[in-house]
Amino acid sequence: MGNPTTELQQLTNKSIIELFSVELKPDVHFQKTEQSGTYVQNGKDITINATGHGMPVGTILPLNFTSGNAIDGIYTIQSETSNQFVVKSTVFQNITDPQTVSFNSAVNTADIPRVPIVYLFHTGNNLKDNTDLIWQSNTYTKFPCSAEGFEYTGKGKLPRPTLTFSNLLGNITAIMQLVNKTTAFSDLTGAKVTRRRTLTRFLDEENFPSNINPYKVGLESVDPTAELPREIYFIERKVVENKDIVQFELVSTFDLIGIGAPKKLVTRSDFPLVGTLVNF
Repeated sequence: MGNPTTELQQLTNKSIIELFSVELKPDVHFQKTEQSGTYVQNGKDITINATGHGMPVGTILPLNFTSGNAIDGIYTIQSETSNQFVVKSTVFQNITDPQTVSFNSAVNTADIPRVPIVYLFHTGNNLKDNTDLIWQSNTYTKFPCSAEGFEYTGKGKLPRPTLTFSNLLGNITAIMQLVNKTTAFSDLTGAKVTRRRTLTRFLDEENFPSNINPYKVGLESVDPTAELPREIYFIERKVVENKDIVQFELVSTFDLIGIGAPKKLVTRSDFPLVGTLVNF
């Protein structure tokens, strides 16, 4: 969904905006309902037909477009009816022939209340009202947290960053209690954390007074697809939880317990000459 550019790499950190998404793990953090449907796209509006989808406006969910040219990613429902909902893409295109899409939603019954399956947050401010940031038509909630330890040392050891959240109002504890109803003591372990960075000049216009981004170059339109390479981690464990903070340790995909590289060992049944030294 992003297009890393050389220009982004050359600018200073003062211009970089850091945003995070946390995607819960299906059937571990929430009971999922697998859904599928069809979609068409008109400009940036993607209309998805899914009978009885049951999701209200504002629901944030990952979409997997299994055919057509729409881009997989995290989307927010902008409008909906009982059998249809609309999300906004970052790419302008027209897709008139119905294509297929699949997604997970959280079970919502009297016994099992709906659980948000994606959380979006940032630690800074916008310039309009000092609250949430809007980027790629998704709202990133302002939340006090500290993210550290993303640096690579070059010594062969993968970074294990930490995310430390304020818990003064009990928000993070409440989220963990909610997911623990699905799997006891899971405490968000295994949730996917994506660190995303872009520049102020590429933020949506809605973040600024008069809905004009003063940092964009000249009269150019804001490019919502421009970002630095994404960094994907998973929550390995909860380090600290008290009335003041909750801290999580993150790991990369290769650093997960039971995951190694290569994931498959080649044997002689796959390739007869494996392990054989041939001297030419």
